[in-house]
Amino acid sequence: MLLGQICDKGSRMKKFFACLTLLFVAANYGFAEDLYEDDLSPKEAYEMQKEGAVLIDVRTPSEFIYAEHPLGAINVPVIYFDYEPKSVDVRIKAAKFELEKQKGADARKLYDIGSRENKKFVEDVKKIVATLKPKAILVLCHSGQRSQYAANILAKSGFENVYNVDEGIIGWKEEGLPTAGE
Repeated sequence: MLLGQICDKGSRMKKFFACLTLLFVAANYGFAEDLYEDDLSPKEAYEMQKEGAVLIDVRTPSEFIYAEHPLGAINVPVIYFDYEPKSVDVRIKAAKFELEKQKGADARKLYDIGSRENKKFVEDVKKIVATLKPKAILVLCHSGQRSQYAANILAKSGFENVYNVDEGIIGWKEEGLPTAGE
């Protein structure tokens, strides 16, 4: 997908994470084409999981904990996001604006947001594969962009039978597939 196509779709948060992830990927890896096996629907992934595939959830720990996760998924973040709050004065001004206008301010403007790659991502997935000996590796994130990135990293690192779960946890929940978490 082109960056413009992704950044024109979906909610603000989805667009933000997708654009940030794609910029990170372009800067660090520049995958021109997908190296992993294929994209799967959440239902296809669920069926493969029941048949012995392992499901790796590459979202941040807070997303895994607070935004639900597929039952049996193993959380191995591919990218961590760092949030540094701007000054208290900036945050006070935003709170006053919200109360006065009775609408939300863009909370992202209250933080300096950075991203960094999980240096142990491949190593952790190797441990999972060595322990569970799965038939396939299914990779899932929020909407499908980070998992696509992670699936490419795994394929480039020599893993076989790696699949991206298209639409991520959003599609998983829309399909009514089993989840855990808050």
